[in-house]
Amino acid sequence: MSDDLMDRFDDVEESVTDPDREDKKESSSDSTRSRSQYPIYLSGELQEELDDRYNKFNARRELDDKEQVEKHRHFLEGVIRSALDQENLEEYIEEEFQNDER
Repeated sequence: MSDDLMDRFDDVEESVTDPDREDKKESSSDSTRSRSQYPIYLSGELQEELDDRYNKFNARRELDDKEQVEKHRHFLEGVIRSALDQENLEEYIEEEFQNDER
């Protein structure tokens, strides 16, 4: 992830894990398994980077005596939401597309 994207993710990460957030879209009783599945295929490198980021995020929370977040429900949704909210999302996509054409 670029530094810019990581910074923006950190901002979203904070809002997603804020228990006082007023705009919660689902109740805490909704489990990840009750949600519909959406397949996403990622390179092994990206999967490792996501897992590493998730583990580091929860390690920081643990050091701060905070509850762990769920990988799919909180963390990965935060990553996707932060990307979708990017003003330069199209640039990232075009760059990936151009890299594949080379």
